[in-house]
Amino acid sequence: MNHSLIEKKGASKKRLIIGLDFGAAFTKVVIGDQRVKYAVPFAAFACPDNQYLLPSILNIDDNKHCHLTPADKANNTAENLKIPLLDNSYIEEDMLRLSAYLALVFRASIGWLLARYKKRYGYSELCWSVNAGLPIDSVSDSELSGVYKDVLYTAWVISVLPGPITLNRVAQYLHAGEHAFDAFPALYRSKIIRKNSINIFAGCSAQICGYLHSGNCSNDLHMLIDVGASTINVATFMVEDADEAMHEKKCTLYACAVEPVAVNYLLKKRYENLQLPGDEINLFENIPDNATFSQAHELTEKDIKFADTLYSGEVVRLINKIMDETKKQYCPDPACWENGVQTFSYSGGARLEILQNIIHRLENKLPPHKIISIKLNAPDDLMLENLPEDSYDRLSLAYGLSFEADKIASLNGETLPRGAENVVTG
Repeated sequence: MNHSLIEKKGASKKRLIIGLDFGAAFTKVVIGDQRVKYAVPFAAFACPDNQYLLPSILNIDDNKHCHLTPADKANNTAENLKIPLLDNSYIEEDMLRLSAYLALVFRASIGWLLARYKKRYGYSELCWSVNAGLPIDSVSDSELSGVYKDVLYTAWVISVLPGPITLNRVAQYLHAGEHAFDAFPALYRSKIIRKNSINIFAGCSAQICGYLHSGNCSNDLHMLIDVGASTINVATFMVEDADEAMHEKKCTLYACAVEPVAVNYLLKKRYENLQLPGDEINLFENIPDNATFSQAHELTEKDIKFADTLYSGEVVRLINKIMDETKKQYCPDPACWENGVQTFSYSGGARLEILQNIIHRLENKLPPHKIISIKLNAPDDLMLENLPEDSYDRLSLAYGLSFEADKIASLNGETLPRGAENVVTG
């Protein structure tokens, strides 16, 4: 498999960006070119009903070789890769597994692109960079960002070297600096990107960037609610015209918060409150609705709703907190609130019945806690096939990450102070 920039006289040079949305349950990848972007399908390894969702699971065989895991074999006994990183409980073994998994993702993604679009990219000099998101409100002074960047760099090195991916090979390079590869043959050295070609962004910044460039962006106060397997992220931002003639939008990021009260937390609390065996929890399958869940466990739907009451309260508290902070500190104008805040919710957790009920209640509240739900539609420049209906939101963060780093960074809390304005070309 050839991941390299092709060394050929007269070859055109193309810059490609891997937008990596590595989630606790599923990983999504969108590869960005200047004018077009490609959602990466993961074939037999993906979910049966969505080829763009790859289970975030590493399989290690008897020969200590690492492989991706087909979705139909994903279960609750699989070791979670991301949560030790997020809660700062990781050990060296966690970092090895994480690097090995991401190396496999890079190999699969780039291999697919070069096979599917060989005529377009197979004879070009390819200059790669990686943009990855984290569920944080800012990357400023974030130790987590530095650790994740080291892991991604190691993953890239392992992915472009020949041979199987093993934990022992990962361990050789996990803490190696860039100069450790200076003695490599030119063929392999040319495939290794510089560490500064790997960028870490707060998830809300990348999500907003994708929305601004999607062609579906409207001028108004907005709120996003990202409900993943491990965290929930809520943020508010304002979109306005900066220059209609130049098709430029002015975006102002207001409040942003991330808390670990997402799908995994919900299910753990539900199982504890209902005194059910926790080993039944499987983040890699669709979570059943209340009626199906109650029948499976011989409970009433009322039992389920009562068990989830505290969780529902925590989510509503977080959303109200962000809306109140936005109104008090950044956007007091009543006109922005009277009809409701344009809100899009996304990621797998947004489909849960309890989250849908919360959204429905917010739609029927009075200002300033009233929302208007809007839908994220697939942009015209995103190439994909057979995406299930109403599923683009699962890819929307990876899409936002597939833009140039400076476009995303301009929306990041590190370079855009809360309440500061930023002009973005739409």
